Amino acid sequence: MKKLQNLTTIKKSSIVLILLLLLSSCDLTSGLYKEILDAQQLLKEQNFVKAVEKYKEILDKDPSKNIKIKIYLQLGDIYSIYLNDQDKSLNYYNKIIQEIDDPLRQAKVLEKIANINYEYKRDYKKAKSVYEVLVKFEPKLNNFDYYQYMQGMSEHNLNLFKSSIKTFDQIVENRRHKYFLDSYYYKGLSFYFMKDWKNAISTWKKYLRYEKRKLKQVETKFLLANAFETSEKLKEAYNTYYSILGDYPNSQVIRNRLKSLYERRVARKR
Repeated sequence: MKKLQNLTTIKKSSIVLILLLLLSSCDLTSGLYKEILDAQQLLKEQNFVKAVEKYKEILDKDPSKNIKIKIYLQLGDIYSIYLNDQDKSLNYYNKIIQEIDDPLRQAKVLEKIANINYEYKRDYKKAKSVYEVLVKFEPKLNNFDYYQYMQGMSEHNLNLFKSSIKTFDQIVENRRHKYFLDSYYYKGLSFYFMKDWKNAISTWKKYLRYEKRKLKQVETKFLLANAFETSEKLKEAYNTYYSILGDYPNSQVIRNRLKSLYERRVARKR
């Protein structure tokens, strides 16, 4: 309940901030001022459908470019956050990109576009292309680490494992990178999905030197044991499974693996 209340507060703060920007860019003597105030009231009442209609009425009156851009941003956010219509949200965000020339303002909108494509539409190809643009900005953007990691994750989800490994490699070279640990894990997972057991094992062994989160340790050791088992390193697989016997959520799965490995090792010795 507390998280829900915090989320509501954040959303309301976002609305107020954008409305203040809208009003600050509006000539107080303009006839648009009252209409923007009406839209503000509708948003405060969380009447998002009516607010959208009001903003579209304002757009029909061909306001200044500055106001138009801010309304596009407001409509994009309303559709994305409150009305869950990501296609319409993307439509308005793309209108902003066409209207503005300032690279920093473009970057903020491009991040929204990339995140919607990745998180909601699962269009990893489009997400990848936008994150790549953000990574190439000069000078580096404040959220560079996030963009670079999300580029790697997009490649990973597209099964472009060689590309994702290359991106994650760039990240793990920098211990201070915000996504150093997660990139190490997904680098190993990329090798795993490529059935490159040797490199998956090597990567996860290094990763476990740094990872302190218990759940991630257990999850990784289970995959590591599976990689050992698949590559016929039965003793290493047995020892690794055994090390998580008391921690893995489904202990019966681990017991079954241990029994199977024990029988295979006995059979091998005959």
